[in-house]
Amino acid sequence: MSLTLLEFGHSAAFLSPLRESIARIELDDLLVLTILLAVSIAYFGRGIIWDKPDPYHQKWFERPQADFIGLNVTKTTRNIAQKLAETGHQVIIFWGSQSGTAEGFANNLARECHLRLRLRALVADVSEYDHHTLTKLSESQYAIFIMSTYGEGDPSDNSTSFISWLQAGPQVRLTSLRFAAFGCGNSNYKHYNAVVDTTAAALENLGAEKILPTGKADEARGTTEEDFLEWKPKVLKELCSRLALTEYEPNYEPTISTIFDESIDFSGVYMGEPMSRMATKSISGPSSSIVALPISSARELINDRTVLRSCLHIELDLAEHPEVKYKTGDHLVVQPTNPLPEVQALVDILGLVGRENIPIMLQSTGSSHDKISLPSPTTIYALFGHYLEICAPVSRATVISLAQFASTSSAQKHLLAIASDKSAFSTFLARNHINFSRLLRYIQVIDPSATWSNLPLSFVIESIRPMTTRYYSISSSSITSPRRVAITVANNSQPLLEDDSVGIPGLASTYLSSFMSDSGSTSTALYPTVKNSAISTATTTLPPIGLVNASIRRSTFKLPASLSIPLIMIAAGTGIAPFRAFLQERARLASLQGQRTPLGRMVLIFGCRHPDQDLLYREELENIQSTLPMLEIVYAFSRLEGQNKVYVQDRVAERQDDLISMLLEDDAALYICGSATMAREVRSSLGEGVKRARLCDENGWNSWRKERRRAKRWQEDVWG
Repeated sequence: MSLTLLEFGHSAAFLSPLRESIARIELDDLLVLTILLAVSIAYFGRGIIWDKPDPYHQKWFERPQADFIGLNVTKTTRNIAQKLAETGHQVIIFWGSQSGTAEGFANNLARECHLRLRLRALVADVSEYDHHTLTKLSESQYAIFIMSTYGEGDPSDNSTSFISWLQAGPQVRLTSLRFAAFGCGNSNYKHYNAVVDTTAAALENLGAEKILPTGKADEARGTTEEDFLEWKPKVLKELCSRLALTEYEPNYEPTISTIFDESIDFSGVYMGEPMSRMATKSISGPSSSIVALPISSARELINDRTVLRSCLHIELDLAEHPEVKYKTGDHLVVQPTNPLPEVQALVDILGLVGRENIPIMLQSTGSSHDKISLPSPTTIYALFGHYLEICAPVSRATVISLAQFASTSSAQKHLLAIASDKSAFSTFLARNHINFSRLLRYIQVIDPSATWSNLPLSFVIESIRPMTTRYYSISSSSITSPRRVAITVANNSQPLLEDDSVGIPGLASTYLSSFMSDSGSTSTALYPTVKNSAISTATTTLPPIGLVNASIRRSTFKLPASLSIPLIMIAAGTGIAPFRAFLQERARLASLQGQRTPLGRMVLIFGCRHPDQDLLYREELENIQSTLPMLEIVYAFSRLEGQNKVYVQDRVAERQDDLISMLLEDDAALYICGSATMAREVRSSLGEGVKRARLCDENGWNSWRKERRRAKRWQEDVWG
């Protein structure tokens, strides 16, 4: 027992420090484990427990103007009825517009609804909402459609889906829909105002009630603005009656606020960059993004110095923009720039000298859903130079509205006299080349005491429509020139109706001609500079002449896939542009195919004034003809000495039997490019031949032509 106790005593004495060591080790390990656990939690909890990302961090890097032009768009409902309920509107005004005219009318009508009826109207792109939700509108809500007809009876890009929906015969009933409609069109075209007619007829067929006759504008008579001014009071009166409203005398209320702010960083200020909706649309849409394209070459096609006419061949380089592609037959869409003398004249007359380069913020004075189609922040110089049509003639409505701001009773009296009625105003425009600044100067000449420095800038911006793009048929083939696109631009002033000594220059054509010069130096100093990304010279042979904001618009004006299909091409003047591309493409494909595919017969009927003066691309056409034995070129000259005037429609009549045979027996594809007047007469001549050959009447001829159009065997690219 004593031994055991002794051993136990020794063991206890030995184990005591061991326990202390183990305890210390356990405490150390626990401390280490705790530290490791804390580190792990901290590491894996980053962004969840601590260092959370700032949800507004990206705002530091966004362009400040994005919120003002709709680039930072939050998703909104596509339900029309829900949108009206959310915004408290009783009327929705849809617009379908290609050049901006219908859109401008829609905004004008909405403003009049507010000023005269105290009625809130929502203005909407017809593509912004789901069409079937029209069924959800109540009988106390009204829809107004202002629709433009583009080309040969075609809808505008933004209204294509809506018209297709109507034509497909949707399985809906619109018995609660009350609507009115107004169309913008040109009676020179066969299908004058076809889009608004289709819209109104289809809506009525679906059970909707049209509250007054459809209004129509006619650009061919130059009365588009007057036609709208005549229709607008009718729709206002109808709404006033149906909604039991009171009509008030309108007092000016700005829809845009303008704030000069010198503290704004110029890196975020719009100085001429593209501002069109196209700039943010997908490249796969009807138009590509607007980008700054370098002009690689520009040359005059009319070299006879005795001829006071001009036509340019301009080539733009696509090398720096691989995302921008075109196909033969497409259009180049150009965003023009106003000349600096006109910009400066407007700055001077408004008393804005010294403030033209200060950043200015533009914001809608209405509710948050109201949009403005101008960029912000910008400057007065950029606004007048790039974003507003300051060279466009003023409307009678603008003259009447301007009178309230006249600084003297004499100035007010003269303005009201100018716009007293449609006839007086037409006479005034026929005798005077008037835009907004010229009108102010005209009144100042009559009454030197009149001043315009107190004219609200918001009124000026509201009265001048946003800059619209111009379309040019592409005159190069994407097969032979895939990364360089060419256009053919006539640059000739239009004389005043009652004073042919005064010429009105075309805005885009004059702008594009500024890149031309005998000495090689351009006159683009007369225009505000287009700014955009840096242009690399590594991929271009020569430095670019200048930059033009432009995009590609898809077109249905296309060659048949097979080389064996015969072609009939009818053109006058710059209408030769797409046919130059067609012939280049056929010549190249024919050389690649060799004898494997027979080449179809081609007839080009081309009209101009004189073979030695304005026969565009004469040498090129002769060279192509020498390589394409199946090509026949028939010329029509209207100013040849000692001969009667001959136009393309005369040549068509002379060769009517041959052309009808190609159409009916050889399944030829027919193309017409040029003025709408020429196209109408060619169409009439061919119609007589088809009716005689097929023993059919007018209805039979129209049915045959519609079928040819559906089969892509009858295509037209016409204007004016």
